[in-house]
Amino acid sequence: MSGRLEEMPGEEGYPAYLASRISSFYGRAGKILTLSGEDAALSVIGAVSPPGGDLSEPVVQATLRVVKVFWSLEDTLAYARHFPAIHWLNSYSLYTFVVDKYFTENIDKRWSKNRETAMSILQKESELQEIVRLVGFDALSEQEKLTMEIAKSIKEDFLHQNAFDDVDTYTSPLKQFFMLNNILVFYEKSADIVHKNITVSELVKLPIREKIGRVKYIDEKSIEDCDLESEISVVFKEIEESIEVINE
Repeated sequence: MSGRLEEMPGEEGYPAYLASRISSFYGRAGKILTLSGEDAALSVIGAVSPPGGDLSEPVVQATLRVVKVFWSLEDTLAYARHFPAIHWLNSYSLYTFVVDKYFTENIDKRWSKNRETAMSILQKESELQEIVRLVGFDALSEQEKLTMEIAKSIKEDFLHQNAFDDVDTYTSPLKQFFMLNNILVFYEKSADIVHKNITVSELVKLPIREKIGRVKYIDEKSIEDCDLESEISVVFKEIEESIEVINE
């Protein structure tokens, strides 16, 4: 590219001013004044497709130094039929402190804590995957097996979304909170008893596990917003009851 432009080449043959050009492009986004006299926000969403999915490629790295939100689309997730195919560990947002503040005040004060807990579980699961590939799932402790199962539940029952389903196509923040909270409550209750000769395989077979996964199919349009919490709290109560029964 630099040769055709008759310019001094930079990293991997890209122009030396690649980073500044990308920065100036994204710098055009911001606050604008419309012709009607109202303030509005202008956002730029860029798509970068590096050869072979190599994130160390100069265009990707220059872009990451500028943008504050990154969605990492993974072909492995797409092939596994996990949609949206956004990797939960490679993606990030530098606006979490703003978002957390809003949702803590308007949805639930546990929002930020639940998000951090879910991310720590997914991170731990990624580390355990290396052990599983080497020595197998059975070599893990019961606590580690529980972490693997809860991470699977977060990915399949919370992060996975069916765009062809009338209900699962859209989920309000309030419902999102209850979906994740039920998974984490099950994790917390299970972690308390997994040391008392209760195996993870027994916990996984509980009927409540399926109900937790089906919370995503509760139709918000068919019930009033004020009843959404009571509708999902039924599952919450069954989680506690199921854990108490198996603990006895």
